[in-house]
Amino acid sequence: MTTTPESGLTALRGAAGLQQGDLLAVLDTVGLATAAGIVVRELLARCGPCTNSDEARVGLAVEHRGERSEHVLVLRPGEAVRLDAGPAPAARLTFELADLVRGVYGPPPGPSAGRFRVERDDEWFMDHADEAEPFRIFESYMRAVDTIVQAASPRASDLSRLSAKYASDKWGLWHWFTPLYEHHFERLRHQPVRVLELGIGGYQDPSEGGGSLKMWRSYFPQGQIFGVDIFPKHGLDEDRIRTFQGSQDDPEFLRRLAAEHGPFDIVIDDGSHVAQHQQTAFRELFPAVRNGGFYVIEDLWTAYCPGYGGAATAEATGNTSIGLLKNLIDDLHHEEWTATEPVAPGPAADHVVGIHVYRNLALLEKGSNIEGRIPFFAPREIDYV
Repeated sequence: MTTTPESGLTALRGAAGLQQGDLLAVLDTVGLATAAGIVVRELLARCGPCTNSDEARVGLAVEHRGERSEHVLVLRPGEAVRLDAGPAPAARLTFELADLVRGVYGPPPGPSAGRFRVERDDEWFMDHADEAEPFRIFESYMRAVDTIVQAASPRASDLSRLSAKYASDKWGLWHWFTPLYEHHFERLRHQPVRVLELGIGGYQDPSEGGGSLKMWRSYFPQGQIFGVDIFPKHGLDEDRIRTFQGSQDDPEFLRRLAAEHGPFDIVIDDGSHVAQHQQTAFRELFPAVRNGGFYVIEDLWTAYCPGYGGAATAEATGNTSIGLLKNLIDDLHHEEWTATEPVAPGPAADHVVGIHVYRNLALLEKGSNIEGRIPFFAPREIDYV
């Protein structure tokens, strides 16, 4: 039986909430070409106003059962998003057809990690950079990609929209953190939180950068946002944003900051990404996070860069962010250790109650990790063989 666009649309809408096997069976019947055409047309209709400053050409590839359907979307400021058959784009999003159908027609998902693959032509971005505004074209593409991804999601992400609005690198081409942040921070959104972020951006210009600070200010309408950078950033100060100049590797500065402005609900280390600096910041600022709050480490990839004090392989040690997380997993379970000789856990062992690790992002939940060990009469060795 031939699948028409009308019958295909009905089938896709009805299958979006089914179990994976049943959804795949429907997609096999509809076929990749027909299904991809339907979903891409739906995306075009759902895309909001283009907020990118420059024309952006973004590829959209849809895959199913080893086959691939390629599309190019053109996003121009002030115009509707349209399809084009022109040259290869500078950025491409690749979705599995089943994931895209669920995103467009299905119920709201959980935190959206791993929903699509991203490819960038970094040489193209370097060649097309404006000398006066070197990041403008990249930020324009970040906003364009946000327009497409938001349309491919059953529930728009406020934090992703704000990240695109203020050109924070937490969403779009650099990183894909904001839906994960929203998943964990949503319960805090309307509380008078105190958020501290290390690393503001914009380098030496005191009025440049601060995209993430503005994003947090808007996301937390009752929040007070604090930012730290090695360069002065006083040009970004406003009613609910306050900046401080200092090094995250300066223990006295961090202790003074915490004493004067903590405790914090959220601390985010998006600073130098140098291993030693990350260790210093965690040691001094984790105690300044209140119970029920979060300590966050971004850009875990530098743990594998010797130039940042990391290791080139999976041998990342306790001196790196990844090594720190490995140790904290042990410390989280310190009451279950069975060593006959006393072994002291790390200083944070009694206060880490949750460790959430995603690609290049870790969120540590603060609380009282003293619930007591598993009962002594539970066997510590197999006794049923």
